Amino acid sequence: MKSSRSAQYFSSPESPVYRIGLDARFYRKSTGGLGRYTRELLHELARIDNHNQYYVFLTPADLNEWEISQPNFIPIVTDVQHFSLAEQTKFLKFLNQQKLDLVHFLNFNHPIGYRRPFVTTLHDLTMFHFPVATKNGKKAAFKFQLFKLVLTRSLKKAQKVLAISEFSAADAEKSLGISHAKMEIVYEGHPEPVKLEFGTKKIVQDFLGSRQSFFLFVSQWRAHKGILTLLDAFAEFKRRTGLPHILVIAGKPDAASPEVKAALAAHPFAADICTPGFVPDELLPALYTYTSGFVMPSEYEGFGLPVLEALTYGSPTIVANNSSLPEVGGKAVLYFPTNDSSSLSDAMTRVVSDAGLVEKLRSHIPAQLTKFSWEKCAQETLRVYAAVLEKRR
Repeated sequence: MKSSRSAQYFSSPESPVYRIGLDARFYRKSTGGLGRYTRELLHELARIDNHNQYYVFLTPADLNEWEISQPNFIPIVTDVQHFSLAEQTKFLKFLNQQKLDLVHFLNFNHPIGYRRPFVTTLHDLTMFHFPVATKNGKKAAFKFQLFKLVLTRSLKKAQKVLAISEFSAADAEKSLGISHAKMEIVYEGHPEPVKLEFGTKKIVQDFLGSRQSFFLFVSQWRAHKGILTLLDAFAEFKRRTGLPHILVIAGKPDAASPEVKAALAAHPFAADICTPGFVPDELLPALYTYTSGFVMPSEYEGFGLPVLEALTYGSPTIVANNSSLPEVGGKAVLYFPTNDSSSLSDAMTRVVSDAGLVEKLRSHIPAQLTKFSWEKCAQETLRVYAAVLEKRR
């Protein structure tokens, strides 16, 4: 019998070879946090399970970045995009043809007509609490109702829900009536730190077009991400201190939040705000390393992966005190009240002027990071697969 690194997760080394589907249509890097979760989880699953057969569903764009070579991880290309009508029809037919023992939908979007066993990952209820699309009339409101149907059906019909934080699980229970007993808390991980090459700081400066010290924001340009609060805080910081720091807002404009782009254009210190667009993964470690302070002013996060990325590189980190952020940041970050730009300005001033505070925050980073790893994420995910599959034998 073939040896299996996954045997410890099942009741017996003689467990059958299960056919497990992974909906990895967010695999490519351009999909942001969902893509990172997908890639990291699959790479770790491939490392710890050489027994079961995995059928990994990718779009053509995802396949271009496919790196897993383990023979039991089989990439299958489908041209069905997520959040589309074809997802409910063509993808449903496609999945039924596979006759899988279990499917893991790595986000809530799935064919609501799928009847075979599946588990799903709950990242957050951002679209539920902040339905920006509904600003655009009846058609968008109808789309929101469809989204809510797919989301609710995903969580209620799944054999298990993998929630990426205690907060997300509690939010689903409170907002949608999902039983907490049905959910497993499976944290995401932090990246393995990359050693920076000599001359990297100059590369960062050339990328930003500035040699000034900088604050860093990395996220979508949506109003609930707290960008308007950050812009107000940055203006107050500049007026108070007179320091030459610039503000780097990575990412790109979102049509659903035009007020962010308008606020940037009208900002009194617009010349000190850098908007470099999408930042390549290869450059993020350097940005986190050299920033004077990483800021996450979001009103709501299901996890807050950039917080862990910033802590991995020792960034002085400032976050709004809400949702999952205290769960992820622990004692290693500096908190401010949500939407309070004056308090955020105070926090920004403190991290550039109080070396003792920065060192105190950094002293808590190692203990905080031990709570989160992609290896642990994959192990706990595989245990969920085993529990569902063994129960159905």
